[in-house]
Amino acid sequence: MNPWYIFGLEDAENDERGLFILTIGALLFLAIVGLQSPQYLNDMMNAAFTWVLQYFGWWFMLLGFGLLVFSGFMVFSKYGKIRIGGQDTEPEFGLFSWLAMVFTVGYSGSIIIWGVGEPISIVAYPPPDPAPVAGASIESLALAFMFIHEVFPGLAMWYPPFALAFGLIIYTRGTDEYKFSAMLRVIVDDDRHKWLYWVVDLAALIAIVGGVAAAIGFSAQVFSALIGSVFGLSATLVTYGLFAILGLIFLADVWLGLHKGIRNAARATTVLMLLAFAFLFVVGPTLFIVNIGLDAGGIWLDNLLRLSFYTAPTADGNWGHQWTSFWWAWWAAWGLFVGSFVARVSKGRTIRETFVSLILIPGGLLWVQHTIVGGWVLAPGYIDSTTNALSNGGIPAAIATAVNLTPYGSVLGVLFILVIAGYVLTSLDSAVYILSSITLGDEDPNSRNRAWWGVLLAFIGIMTLELPVFDAMQAFPTVLALPFTVFLVAIAYASYITAQDYYRDELTLAEGSNFITRHNPESAPKADDDD
Repeated sequence: MNPWYIFGLEDAENDERGLFILTIGALLFLAIVGLQSPQYLNDMMNAAFTWVLQYFGWWFMLLGFGLLVFSGFMVFSKYGKIRIGGQDTEPEFGLFSWLAMVFTVGYSGSIIIWGVGEPISIVAYPPPDPAPVAGASIESLALAFMFIHEVFPGLAMWYPPFALAFGLIIYTRGTDEYKFSAMLRVIVDDDRHKWLYWVVDLAALIAIVGGVAAAIGFSAQVFSALIGSVFGLSATLVTYGLFAILGLIFLADVWLGLHKGIRNAARATTVLMLLAFAFLFVVGPTLFIVNIGLDAGGIWLDNLLRLSFYTAPTADGNWGHQWTSFWWAWWAAWGLFVGSFVARVSKGRTIRETFVSLILIPGGLLWVQHTIVGGWVLAPGYIDSTTNALSNGGIPAAIATAVNLTPYGSVLGVLFILVIAGYVLTSLDSAVYILSSITLGDEDPNSRNRAWWGVLLAFIGIMTLELPVFDAMQAFPTVLALPFTVFLVAIAYASYITAQDYYRDELTLAEGSNFITRHNPESAPKADDDD
């Protein structure tokens, strides 16, 4: 038997096999170091995180704004009516399945994890004087920053450029290879640059793994905190068991494929998410949630630019970059596979429809969810306990503390575990689908290669349980996404060139034909008498 068959690489080229082996080897080395010397890895990643934000935080802020302007132009200009896959392509998924897959892969367990973690962290460690918004309470300001980072403009900056690039270049224009590097061929189509294409794919794989591994790691530590604090069980042991169960479900999803596996997992997770947040809204501090949501919403909308570019340059430290630049780096790493996956499931939808599914509808839902979660932990009777827990045990301890303070906390704990598990599963499903596709250059990669990527991601996520500080995982997406940001500029330009050419060559011709047909019926093709 061909030994490459085990890894799903029997039909792969040598450079594709090298891409797989190098990426897997580097990440396995990282995971082993994390298991053997967690303090060393922790210190190394935190040092890299601080360095990136100190010297390149400004770059993430400016790039994010530029991408926001670019995406808005592409979506609301004449190019917004271009259909992903071509004008005759029909949608592959129904409305609910489509929106469920877009939402669950795009927003993950961060709604719970950072929906608690960021607001109470800002209350505990507020921005330096002078305050970015004079007269605002620190609780409302903290929630307004959460809206900036995870609702708008955060969403509209980072996901659409990748979805546009994949949708326009890979599916609409068409390419021989399903790879990130294929998008470069729009502007650099020369076989002398094969090394550049290979480096781009390698950087994409590493950045994607960094973002997904961090999300899985955050989830693993929250599982451990909830299981230990809320239910009094052996936290690490039960978490390992939970991941083993998720691994079996993941392998079943791999076997079932995109239409039966990933789609159904996304639908189930969406239902669980709606149920969990409705339950929290009812049993939590409902009136306070409504009031702070409105107050923070006003601060957010009235100070969008101020909060988005807040850096506090005259103050010590990097408070603004520690939050905003971190989030933009996180979105950049996460957006690599989210945008490509969204383009994959959005074939048959227009660029404008995809924007609505990716930004407007989720943005409204995220605003409601973050209002509920943020209002819950910032409310009187919760805020003091959660900030104390944050200081002593990090974000996972703060989440567990808030759950314990809530009426019917054990029910809420179960719902949170199920929701986060669903997000882990759908993120893992979609991430390995894209990782394998990039490795093999195949839109429908084989299940064996996908399984190997899934095992690696789960292994790295489990490894993070051994890290002594929760914050160290912030470094994974931030550091690994930095080299890839230059490529973002290139693919944005390539997307514009592709849209321009396609509109001129395809849509303009089709619209001209329709105009002639409407005004000169005799020129329309005649149907056969037998039809």
